[in-house]
Amino acid sequence: MCRICHEGSSQEDLLSPCECMGTLGTIHRSCLEHWLSSSNTNFCELCHFRFAVERKPRPLVECIVQQPGW
Repeated sequence: MCRICHEGSSQEDLLSPCECMGTLGTIHRSCLEHWLSSSNTNFCELCHFRFAVERKPRPLVECIVQQPGW
């Protein structure tokens, strides 16, 4: 079970990308990528394992569209 979305491996394979064990150690790649992007961090909040994160700038149009009140 993915520790982010709490779904099983039916939608995509589960990974164990950090040093967490058991059900806390499994996560979908897409859930991990979304969490790392939205939390603006590069490490596991539980075991403090550092992920190799490559930040890619978003296109300006995408940034403007997502700003509230624009």
